[in-house]
Amino acid sequence: MPAKMNHYDAAIQVCVDRVEEGRFSGRMASRRFTAPIPFTDVGNLLLQVEEVLNRQNFPQAFERARTFVPRGEGSLPVAADLKSGMTPEEVDNASGAVDTFRLYIITRRNATWQGFLEWSDGTRQEFSSALEFLKLTGGRLLPQNKYSAG
Repeated sequence: MPAKMNHYDAAIQVCVDRVEEGRFSGRMASRRFTAPIPFTDVGNLLLQVEEVLNRQNFPQAFERARTFVPRGEGSLPVAADLKSGMTPEEVDNASGAVDTFRLYIITRRNATWQGFLEWSDGTRQEFSSALEFLKLTGGRLLPQNKYSAG
């Protein structure tokens, strides 16, 4: 993957279409993809985003896992570059039935993500790990119950 990406153009629009039984699902849109990518829950979202980041090597991982087996290409519709991905208009027009946020991953240090979220209402939240990302999204999207920390 050529290094012609920047963090703002490579943002991922996350469209949350359903929230039920403590899970949320929907689809992702980005200029990094050739088509929207559905996700079934937040774990699936994390794994798919990580696959895209690894395949495009942006942002570059601070540490790389060693393996003796070559990695496969995967089945996600990952674009070769931003020009061959979804158009900015397609990404901007993607909207979730429940909520929508833009995911900006700025770095990948200490084997996790650092970046920020921009919600559809303009709220911006920074995170310094994938765990913080999970807490932010869950705290906003999932109904609070007697077992939640928030």
